[in-house]
Amino acid sequence: MRRVFIVGFGKFGRAAWNRLRTRHPKIQAWAVDRRPQAFWGSEGDGDRLCRVIADGPGFLFTFRHDLRDDDWIIPALPVHLAGEWLVRVFGPSFKPAPLPDIGKGFPFRKILGHGLYLSYADFLCPEDCPAPAGYCYRTGKKRPQPLWQYLQDQRVQGRTVAVVVSRQLAPGVGGYPFSELKGLESSVEKGRFPFYLATACRCHGVVHGFQSDRS
Repeated sequence: MRRVFIVGFGKFGRAAWNRLRTRHPKIQAWAVDRRPQAFWGSEGDGDRLCRVIADGPGFLFTFRHDLRDDDWIIPALPVHLAGEWLVRVFGPSFKPAPLPDIGKGFPFRKILGHGLYLSYADFLCPEDCPAPAGYCYRTGKKRPQPLWQYLQDQRVQGRTVAVVVSRQLAPGVGGYPFSELKGLESSVEKGRFPFYLATACRCHGVVHGFQSDRS
């Protein structure tokens, strides 16, 4: 398996690591968390887990030239990692913009801070959900199109939404190749502001809007 970087090593980051190492016994992963105490109790993982005490988005940006396009990034922290990446790429001129008016009618739709959170589920999903195509693992009910597809189809003020698609690496563990983050830079440079960015899997997603002082 390719190299894996787990960004955030709290409850969800640890769960991601436990499932990945069970599914892929020879896996080698890097866990990045700014809190030293996040790694307490992980000493038994030996050389398979490299522990990095650092800000997650900042670490990815600082070492972006050392990362490979096919390295897998697993966001496991309470911020929109792809959005934080762009803030570091473009600097302080890259600021939040008003959110797009999309997703009305979804079972779960909520604005928290500068983010719009959407989900096909209005309940707490099983932590080990395998995300089957076409139906809900918990209820068995048919699902409409994947949420990432819905977001890609949206038009906001004549603009599309740039979507980073989260793919499953293990039940309940989603991520994307580093090339997806790298590609966002050119998407911003070729596009117009406000720039809308989402990260989504089949059922859940988050959307942010950005504007720039240079636009």
